[in-house]
This record gives sequence, C-alpha cells and structure tokens, in this order.
Amino acid sequence: MEKEIVLYRTFDSPVEANIVKDALETNGVPCFLSNEIFSSVLPLTNSEVGAIRLNVFAEDVEKADTILSTTQLPESEK
Repeated sequence: MEKEIVLYRTFDSPVEANIVKDALETNGVPCFLSNEIFSSVLPLTNSEVGAIRLNVFAEDVEKADTILSTTQLPESEK
C-alpha cells in the first residue's frame, strides 16, 4: 500500500521553504519540496501557481505540526 502524500505548506521564498524542510527532516519527518524551479523562473508573490510546496506523508502531518510549534525558527519563517 502506498502512503498518501499531502501538501503541508506553501512558501514564497525558497529560503523559508528550505528552513522548514530542514527542521522537519532533522526531526525525522520525511518531506520534499516541489515547484522550486518554477517559482524562481516565474516569481508570483502570494500565488498558488508560483508557490513552493512542502509535501509530507499524511500520517506525518500531526508530527510536523508538533515539531514546528516547538522549534525556534527565524521570525519571518513562522
């Protein structure tokens, strides 16, 4: 049986996206970014089309929420 992958969050900045991705991976939550190249070629602020997408397995959403609620991220990343 395949695990369901869900869109967890979107970001306008690749820096923000990678900080959150690294925080999750460091704490054992497998995840990946999508739309990174498209967002750099066609940067559309606050647009779902140009947004960088952070994807996780559906079963890890609650764990990801807990990690991010207890992890100190730079102010603009919260």
